Amino acid sequence: MAASISANQAVWQQAAFDKAFVVGPGPDQTKPADDEMVIKVAYVAINPSEWKVRQDISVTLATAISTTISQPIDGLSCVLADPFASIRSSKTTAPASCAAAPTTALFQLYTAFRERLTATLPDAVPFSKGVVLPLALSTATVGLFETLKFRLPTTPATPSSGETVLIWGGSSSVGSVAIQLARAAGYDVVATARVGWVFDYADAEVVQKLTDFISDKNKNFAGALDCISEAGAPQACAAITKMFGGGVLPTVLWPPKDLPEGVEGVLIYASDPGTEDKYLAASVWETFVPAALESGVLLPKPDPEILTGGLANVQDAVDLSKKGVSAKKTVVEIDASVGL
Repeated sequence: MAASISANQAVWQQAAFDKAFVVGPGPDQTKPADDEMVIKVAYVAINPSEWKVRQDISVTLATAISTTISQPIDGLSCVLADPFASIRSSKTTAPASCAAAPTTALFQLYTAFRERLTATLPDAVPFSKGVVLPLALSTATVGLFETLKFRLPTTPATPSSGETVLIWGGSSSVGSVAIQLARAAGYDVVATARVGWVFDYADAEVVQKLTDFISDKNKNFAGALDCISEAGAPQACAAITKMFGGGVLPTVLWPPKDLPEGVEGVLIYASDPGTEDKYLAASVWETFVPAALESGVLLPKPDPEILTGGLANVQDAVDLSKKGVSAKKTVVEIDASVGL
C-alpha cells in the first residue's frame, strides 16, 4: 500500500559531497504555499545535474545546496505525478525544482510545485514517457525564448520564417526538446550530435562546415543554443555566432571566459520561467505544452530507460547517469500506481 502524505519519505544527502544517499522521513507536505500544489510522485528522471552538483562542478554551488546536514539532495530532477489539488483526476507533468526549500525537492513520495509550472498530459502519453520532458523543456525555454528572444512556439507549428538556429547536442534531452520548440516557433534547425544528425560534433572541421552550410543555404542565422557545454562546445558555438555577427550564447553550464569578443555566454536555469518570467511560464507550460503533446507537435524525447525500486534505487540511477547515456533518459519508477 502506498504511503499517505503524512508518512512522506525522501532521499537525503547527509553531508556536502557525500556520495551515499539514504532514505528517511520526508518534509511535511500538508501545508503548501498559496501558489503551490502537492503532488504524489510517479516517476523521476535523472539529469546530469544530480551528480555534477553533488560532487563534480562547483564547491560553492554544491555547498549551498547540501552543506546543511540532512537537507534533501539537490532536487534538480524531473517528476511526473498526480496532483493533490483541484485537478486531482488529471494527469500532470511538473518541471524541475531547484529545491529552495525541502518541500520542493523531488526525490520524495510527495512534493510541492508552483501550479503555473504544471501541464496536463494527454491520455496517450504515460507518466513513464512524459517524465523525460520537464527539466529539458524549461531549460530549452529559457535558452530560446528568454535569452535568445525567439518567437514563442505555437500549435499548430508556425510556418518556417527562413531563420536558422543551431542546436549543439541535438541528441541530449535539452537538445531533443529545443529542436521541437524551435521548429514549433517557425525556425529551421541545424543540429549536431555524435551520430544520426546532420553534423558530427566530434569532426575537427565542424565549425567551418556548419558555417558554410548556413551560408550556402542563404539562411538567416538566428542564434545558437549550447545543450552540452563540455568538450569545446561553447567555444564552437561562439565561433559560429561570431561569424554571423555575434550575440548572446545560452549555455547549460557556466560559460568559459575565453569566448570571442562580441559573443556573450549566458548560463541558463530551468527554474527561470517560473521565478523570472511568469508570462513565459504560462505561455509555454499552460498554453503550448498540453496542446502540443495532444497534437504531436511536441513528443516526449529522448526515450526513458526505466529503473524500478523506488526511492531506494535513486542512488543507482544517479550512478548510471554519471557513466553516460546517449539518446536515452534514466528514469526511476517511484510509484507506478499513480494515475491508475
